Amino acid sequence: MIFWRILDNKVYPVEETDTLGFEQSEGLRIPDEYLEKQEFTVMRTAHGIGDWGIISAMPRLLKEKYPDCKVYVPSTKLLENMFVEHFNNWNPWNSKFQNAENIFKHNPYVDGFKDFVSGEIFHDHYRIYDKNNLDIPLIEQMLKFWQFSEDEYKDSQPEIYWSDEEKKLGDSIIKEYVGTNDFGCLLISDRYDYTMDKLIKDKINESIPHFYWTERPIEQTEFDYINKVLDMRNMDVRIQLYIKSKAKYNVGNQCGTSQIVSRYSDVYSVQRQFPIAHNLVRGENLLDDEYKRVHLSRAPDKFESKTTTSLKFKADLIDFLGDDFKDKNVIEIGCSLGYTSHALSGYFNKVTAVDFDPARINSAKDFSKNKNNIDFIVKDVYGTKWDFDKNHQVVFIDCVHDYPFVKNDIINAINYFYKPMLVFDDYGLFPNSVMKAVNEFIDDGILRILAKIGHKKDVVFEKTAHKILKDYEGIICQEM
Repeated sequence: MIFWRILDNKVYPVEETDTLGFEQSEGLRIPDEYLEKQEFTVMRTAHGIGDWGIISAMPRLLKEKYPDCKVYVPSTKLLENMFVEHFNNWNPWNSKFQNAENIFKHNPYVDGFKDFVSGEIFHDHYRIYDKNNLDIPLIEQMLKFWQFSEDEYKDSQPEIYWSDEEKKLGDSIIKEYVGTNDFGCLLISDRYDYTMDKLIKDKINESIPHFYWTERPIEQTEFDYINKVLDMRNMDVRIQLYIKSKAKYNVGNQCGTSQIVSRYSDVYSVQRQFPIAHNLVRGENLLDDEYKRVHLSRAPDKFESKTTTSLKFKADLIDFLGDDFKDKNVIEIGCSLGYTSHALSGYFNKVTAVDFDPARINSAKDFSKNKNNIDFIVKDVYGTKWDFDKNHQVVFIDCVHDYPFVKNDIINAINYFYKPMLVFDDYGLFPNSVMKAVNEFIDDGILRILAKIGHKKDVVFEKTAHKILKDYEGIICQEM
């Protein structure tokens, strides 16, 4: 990370550092002579709406500590002039550098937006950190540098101020869609990988309506079941924030637009950083399934590699398995590079991973070299007789996807093992082969559906020749 100095509206790189700011034992604080001027600029060097939102209480707190001071925020024009060369390709919320004004608009403690600031600006790189405790909110670290005591910054949750017109519009939308009833807000941003759906679903109250924002059509997510009242995608961001502030709760993945309403509404967020460090917001309830997260941490997604299942597929399978299969064994027919094998190893007693290609098996072994419950076998499951250990309760089929081969895999599995559970990848991605074969056995009463897993219909996998799902990515069946 580069520590920056901002002087007379110019950004200067100072040095490369592992941690931005100053360790608290160094005793560094903002110069007294700067404070004596009583004219302050609140500044960030990151420009997402959450980046600015998490320090939104600073103007009020500065005026409470220094009652005679003036507090300014950089204008969109100033931020563009200073940072455009550093953030040419970064475009949060379809607008570069506008989020400072989105956050501080109508704030009664802000004396104006400045197009030019002379002298030094003490921005978010000027902070005091504790090397023994990384999970300290950024605003608290910054205010320590500004010579605030813990008691003086304790009320530093994000805060937003709306005009009467904005309130009137927000209230009218709420009244039109939910009346005076309680409602929730769901947010699934483009940073969500769909591995923690269960955590979010466990917090959703199905009895109340929901405003929502999802990075893909909600019909393509597992949250389509909620009582949907309005998609907020095309709504002005400040009106979104007002509606979210009036919700009984906000739930989804960790995202700035939910974090910054934690003062007004209960916020439940799937944590995406470990440790969360300076992005911590007091009052935000963080959700995490550590065991599942750890087992998926090294696995690539199907959006990155066509030779594996998606992270959501793996996560859904893990959620389905729970603790019920810890003493059972799974055989994977077509393990490829072993990414799914690695994930399965944490939920089964033993994994037998089979592939015909020795090079793939060697790669899979290397990927899971720290695992001691995976047996890797090189075998052509179509050209040689099956001679596996019969003590396998689950058969994972992800081999050749041509119809006769899939059908052959199913026949071999149900004839060789005793009433196995069958898991199929690419069910909806190959409707004329995988889906066709599986559905025939279902229609004939040989298999019954236990669950459909992975991504839903219409999701596109670009790495797999831009194929579009015609149904769920995967399906779990049981021999009758």
